[in-house]
Amino acid sequence: MTRPRLETVVERDIFAEDGTRWRVREALAFDVPGAERATCLIGDSGKVCRRLWNYPGRWSELSSQAILNILERPRG
Repeated sequence: MTRPRLETVVERDIFAEDGTRWRVREALAFDVPGAERATCLIGDSGKVCRRLWNYPGRWSELSSQAILNILERPRG
């Protein structure tokens, strides 16, 4: 069985108003079980990790606050 891997395409560090640093990256989802698309957006604050399958194509050009809003919106 092939081990799933996430290859980073674009990465950006952003900071929330409370000072929390978020590492946000778009990754190719090779062989990832349950993958809904070929890429995903991952936001990792060290305490919280979120993976999104639906996100704007040019997300990295958005403001830090807009990216945080995307990470916070309801999923499902």
